[in-house]
Amino acid sequence: MNSELDNIGEKIRSLRQSKKLTVRELAKLSGVTPGLISQIEHGKVSPSLSTLKAILSALGETIISLVEQDVGDQIIKGIVRKEERRKVIVSPGLTYELLSSKNNAYSMFISYLEPGADSRESFYAHEGIESGIVIQGEVEITVGDKSIVLREGDSITYPSTIPHRWKNVGNVTAVGVWVVSPPSF
Repeated sequence: MNSELDNIGEKIRSLRQSKKLTVRELAKLSGVTPGLISQIEHGKVSPSLSTLKAILSALGETIISLVEQDVGDQIIKGIVRKEERRKVIVSPGLTYELLSSKNNAYSMFISYLEPGADSRESFYAHEGIESGIVIQGEVEITVGDKSIVLREGDSITYPSTIPHRWKNVGNVTAVGVWVVSPPSF
């Protein structure tokens, strides 16, 4: 699958340079080592989701903001045609397909989580609220110290300030529709 983040390193370097930051300055702001930032910028390694979010947060950006369409170019603002949806490979086994046009209030996306795939790391926490519905498969969501398995048709809403993580515990690709406010991916 073609990803808008195939050249994430180039995009990070371009953002960093546009903000007139050195690799060392970005490293200090993001809590990521200069060596890792350099490797990412040169395409030698792919960052984990948490590393990517830390770097982009230090740059004042989100994952989605790197690939969103400029709504000013749309004839009718807010329309995203199926064939024009942006696909983002967030990490191995996790792909997002953007449903919402660029805005500052929320992001809405379809997530595709391969069997056994998970958030790979420790818990995530960020400003706002998340809400989602599982369309296919089974996803275990852990929010704080509580875990629950969501199946087809189940939905959940939680404050995203509470540390959370997810895992596909089924045998098929889990598909869900999620809304995150404010946009943080």
